[in-house]
Amino acid sequence: VVVAAAGVAFALAGLSAAVSVVAAGVVGGLVGEMKRRHRGLASFTIASLIVAPIMGGLSVLVFLVLVPLRRLLLESMKNTIDGFAKALDQVAAQLPGGTEAFTQTADGLRAMTNAIVDYWWVWMWISGAVGTLISLYVAWWLVGGVIERVRAVPSVDTLDEPRRALEAGDASAPGPLPVEFDGVGFTYPSADLRRPLAPALNDVSLRIDPGELVAIVGANGSGKSTVAKILAGRAPTAGHVLRSGDPGLGRPGGTAMVLQRPETQMLGARVADDVVWGLPDGVDVDVDALLAEVGLSGLADRDTADLSGGQQQRLALAAALARDPALLIADEVTSMVDPDGRSDLLEVLTALPARRGLAVVLITHRADEAAAADRVIHLRDGRVDPQPPVWFGGAEEPDRVDLDPPPFRRDTRPPAGGTPLVQLTGIGHKYLAGSPWEVTALRDVTLHVDRGEGLLIVGGNGSGKSTLAWILAGLTAPTSGTALYAGSPISKQVGAVKLTFQHARLQLQRPTLGEDIQAAGGLGVGTLEVAHLLDEVGLPREFAARSTDALSGGQMRRGVLAGALAGHPEIIVADEPLAGLDPQARADVVALFGRLRAAGLTLIVISHDLDEIAAVCDRQVELVDGVLVEAGALDPARSGTEGQS
Repeated sequence: VVVAAAGVAFALAGLSAAVSVVAAGVVGGLVGEMKRRHRGLASFTIASLIVAPIMGGLSVLVFLVLVPLRRLLLESMKNTIDGFAKALDQVAAQLPGGTEAFTQTADGLRAMTNAIVDYWWVWMWISGAVGTLISLYVAWWLVGGVIERVRAVPSVDTLDEPRRALEAGDASAPGPLPVEFDGVGFTYPSADLRRPLAPALNDVSLRIDPGELVAIVGANGSGKSTVAKILAGRAPTAGHVLRSGDPGLGRPGGTAMVLQRPETQMLGARVADDVVWGLPDGVDVDVDALLAEVGLSGLADRDTADLSGGQQQRLALAAALARDPALLIADEVTSMVDPDGRSDLLEVLTALPARRGLAVVLITHRADEAAAADRVIHLRDGRVDPQPPVWFGGAEEPDRVDLDPPPFRRDTRPPAGGTPLVQLTGIGHKYLAGSPWEVTALRDVTLHVDRGEGLLIVGGNGSGKSTLAWILAGLTAPTSGTALYAGSPISKQVGAVKLTFQHARLQLQRPTLGEDIQAAGGLGVGTLEVAHLLDEVGLPREFAARSTDALSGGQMRRGVLAGALAGHPEIIVADEPLAGLDPQARADVVALFGRLRAAGLTLIVISHDLDEIAAVCDRQVELVDGVLVEAGALDPARSGTEGQS
């Protein structure tokens, strides 16, 4: 990477930029490696005393080869110092009687210049070595402080053990199936030893055989993702996991995972590169056939950044299948995908066991997805519950939202005589504007939102909905047009419009959920209000002291919503607020939105879940390829797939 970066720097900015890149790479690489290996200052000093002379010698070698550049550098330096010496001579001549000190200083500068020109390699070697040594120690001090801060942040939701095995190059043959859990329990480590976390799993027994499609369902926090991690190779804290060999996470013939956020799994710049990224030498992959299998025919040369969310998820699936896994774990892979993309992705997943003979474990909240499985494993409070969940044929149904949806207005203009709370006029936005990688996200969007209104914004993946959400919150300034809140530019009122991110974990920055809610609300929010806000979003009050990393995805989403409500905002923009929530939690959030609307809150919702959100919104608009189009009336009786064209 350093060599490639140095080559680009040399081509664009010349030798000095290339040398700076190489020096930065060496300094960062040495400091990072020493920190990673937990070496002390003594070991670092020894390594620095070896590296610094080498870097000084490298600069000498460069100027030994590039003779014209060396002459130019030395002549420029000589002229500069000689000019300063002449200035000293003139000062001495103008002083009454002259001064010996100025004359001696000028002569000394000339002698030093001649010595540097004659013995340039000594001067360059010494100065390069000393400069490198100083840079190394400064970097050691700075990086050390950053690492200590990062170490203080607890992280409990990881796949540390399988990753360490992969880095160590475990040579044991992958054999993830059949896999059997015998009384498995798991408790995440706690940052506070005096307050251990409750077990995420208790006495779980299950079995996965080759060729099966198994759905794992359950409420948020029931342990579904923890089961996925143990299937992928993390050791349980209680019980036993029996399988024929190593889980082989990420290795050919082993276990592959496709996660909820596909962009976190994309590493290649092109689609074809991403499919084979990380595969060992000698593994032959028919990329075109694999892309055709997942519905991405003809996109091998497309930039991964240009793919829609559904296409990114299918690319992640193709990269997983390139390993020819025996076990594929799909964890909430459709939660961020529009209805059409969700149907296509589910069709691909359900066909894999018969087509490839692998086992697919599908973690989902959706009844239609679970219904496609050979069997369903229901988790409740970290245990396997033989009773089907209420939303999958159980005796009870989740609480329904008893709200009659108001009629939808198609006209996006403000009512006569009224002043809209939010005014977007001619909004356009381009990412990397002016570069060869320019991407247009929005085109000439004009939208008015009245005070107290509920607006639903729909559109397929990649249509520009999230970009519009960030502009509405003032976090992104549009490249054209005006965005006003209460008559002033939104971008100058960051925080006035509350935004809940599509990816909730990115919005939680404090060690515990309670601290995060207090920080979001400001100094006026105390522990009592945090408790009331947790009540509002359907989370137990004791979650205020829970580490954010110990929360499930759905719990994080509701925690972010509590933080948005903490400052008593006039308007909230919710980007996919129901994604990753179980049916009961979805009903709770929709009911909360209904209460907030009744209290006068202005609500803008971006969602693929049209049927549920329709109950709490007045009207709907649609984005198609960055253009806002007039949307028809939304009939809540229709299915989500029918509601999204």
